[in-house]
Amino acid sequence: MGTGWLRSLHCNSNALDDVVVYSRTPSSSSSLAKKPIFLASVSCGNDSHAVKDVCLLPKYPSSTPRPKTKSKQRPVRPPHSPAAGPRSLALPFPTLEDLPAGQSSRRVVEIIFASSWSFSGEGAATFPGEIEMLFRVHNPARTVARFEECRDAARARAADARCAADGNEMLRFHSGGGGSGLVYNAGVVRSAVWSAGKKVSGVRTFSSSGIAHSSGGGAAGRRGMLVCRVVAGLISSESENESSEAESVSLECGELLVFDHRAVLPCFLIIYTL
Repeated sequence: MGTGWLRSLHCNSNALDDVVVYSRTPSSSSSLAKKPIFLASVSCGNDSHAVKDVCLLPKYPSSTPRPKTKSKQRPVRPPHSPAAGPRSLALPFPTLEDLPAGQSSRRVVEIIFASSWSFSGEGAATFPGEIEMLFRVHNPARTVARFEECRDAARARAADARCAADGNEMLRFHSGGGGSGLVYNAGVVRSAVWSAGKKVSGVRTFSSSGIAHSSGGGAAGRRGMLVCRVVAGLISSESENESSEAESVSLECGELLVFDHRAVLPCFLIIYTL
């Protein structure tokens, strides 16, 4: 699996502060006192934290009582029952699941990606490159909830039967522009385009994988592209006056600019080379 595009989880170890080292008092049977022991530094991966504030307390005479220290009790975590299933972590960012070659879901996405590879003015064309890796995107629960809120809002404002049914949801491609590293982390990119003589901002999505590729400059080499669920909602035409209630605008060559980035939910990340 290509770890170059996977988000890594860094272990954040805390430094050990205020470490107290006691020196033992000489006993009647031994005339040699043991020397204090210094603790070594603690490291976690590449992030090392030195032990700070090491204090050597003076020896107390046998007649002087030592101050009492309160021992802190750590809360006991209840044991995890295997019957309850594995523990899940609520991560604030998308995670990627590698789909190996030959897997059924991967084959379906590969067919959708390759069969829609076409350029404006050139007609249908086969995908000339190679799909190196393909990942399923697991979005955080908060991201999915916002996407569903956008769909419910589009359904509530629906002016036709299709939009009332599912918010005019469709499957589209998003490349994020040339060299955008955010796409490799399964994130969508906002862009500014000209529509009806004025600049509008939103997420550029395409009906064709080839046109999505050419929208980023069409450069050869390794590239990334997202297959996304898109709530188009009420679509305005570029030639018409844009409605204030529209959620997206239809542009040339099968491009759809979605105003709200929360209405675009990445489903698959495709890493390919030309």
